[in-house]
Amino acid sequence: MLDISLRKRLPGFRVEVDLSMDDELLVLFGPSGAGKSLVLKMISGIIAPDEGRVAAGGATLFDSSANVNLPMRVRRVGHLFQDYALFPHMTVYENIAYGIAGKDGEEVRKKVGELLSVMRLTGLEKRCPHELSGGQKQRTALARTLAAGPRVLLLDEPFSALDYQVREKLRADLLNIHLMYPMTTVLVTHDLEEAFMLGKRIAVINNGSIEQAGTQEDVFYRPLTRNVARFMGVRNIFSGKVAALDGAHVIMDNPDIGMVKAPMPPGPALSPGDDVSFCIRPEEILVIRPDRVLGKVQDNILECRITGTVGRGSTHILYLEAGEGKTPLKAELPNFVLRKLGLAAGRHIKVSLKKENIWVIR
Repeated sequence: MLDISLRKRLPGFRVEVDLSMDDELLVLFGPSGAGKSLVLKMISGIIAPDEGRVAAGGATLFDSSANVNLPMRVRRVGHLFQDYALFPHMTVYENIAYGIAGKDGEEVRKKVGELLSVMRLTGLEKRCPHELSGGQKQRTALARTLAAGPRVLLLDEPFSALDYQVREKLRADLLNIHLMYPMTTVLVTHDLEEAFMLGKRIAVINNGSIEQAGTQEDVFYRPLTRNVARFMGVRNIFSGKVAALDGAHVIMDNPDIGMVKAPMPPGPALSPGDDVSFCIRPEEILVIRPDRVLGKVQDNILECRITGTVGRGSTHILYLEAGEGKTPLKAELPNFVLRKLGLAAGRHIKVSLKKENIWVIR
C-alpha cells in the first residue's frame, strides 16, 4: 500500500501529485519532462517535497505537517535506476548479497541463491558487472533491490537502454517477479507499448500533474482529456458540437466530416450546442470492402483517400484524408488485409468509425 501527496516547486516547473495504490504494478506514464522521475525521487527520499505526505505499508515516510522525513536507508523503498548502479568491484553474488542486512551467512546464501534462480543468473555468480550483458546487469540490479526486502519498488525507465528482444523478455520477467514478490511497484516509462504490456493500472502525468489514473482499459480506451488521448496513441481526435441526443447515443457535428454518432459518455448530461471532442483508436477504424453490403455498418461512414502507408511489423498504418477539408485520419490494420484489399496510396475507400469504439471527451 502506498499513499502519496506531493508538492514541489522548481524554477519554471511545479509538481502536484496525489496517488493511492495497493500491492499492484502501476505504470507512471507521460512524456519526457513531465515529472515522472522526480515523483520517484520524492517517494524514495532522494529529494524532499516542499510539502505533502508519503506513507507505505502503514508507515509514514514523509509528512511535512508532522515534520517527519525518514532517511532513505530506513524507508524500505527499492529504487532501480536506468544505469543499474552496480558496484563494479563486486561479483554478481556480492552485489546481490550487499542488499541483505541483519541475516546470518546461511540465510544470505539461501536468499541470494533464490534470487539467482528467479533472475536467471545461475552460473554467473562470480562474474563482475563488466563481464555481463545489459540484460544480465539489469537482472542483477533488480535482484539486489529485491534482496533488501522493500515494501515499495520503484523502477525508473528500467529497460530503456536495452535492445527490443531483451526488453521484451525482461518485461515478461517483471510480471512474473511481481507475482512471486507482490508489493507496490511503480514503473516509470514513456514507451506506449511498455505501458500497455505492464500497466494493469496506469497514471498519466503531464506538466507535473496527474491527468488521469485508472485501469488500463479506462486510460487507453476512455481518455478524459485530449492530452491523455494523444499520449495513449489515439491519434484520431476531433472537435465537434452536440447536434442531437438519441437515447443512449449522442450525435455530434464536425464541420468537415459531418455527423458522427457515439455512445453517451458518463457524467453530466450533454445538451445540443455543447462543444465536445471525440476520438477513436487507429486499430478500431474499419475499412469497408468495396463488394460488401453495409448491413449493420451504417453509422459514421466516411469516404477517404489513402495518402500513404507505413509498415509496423505485422500491421500497416494507413494515412487517410476525409471530407472536403481533407481531415487526416490514421487506420491500423493487419498486413494480410492490406494485401487482400490492394490498399495503396491514391486509392479511394470507405471506412467506418464504429460508434461503439468512439469515445467522447467533454
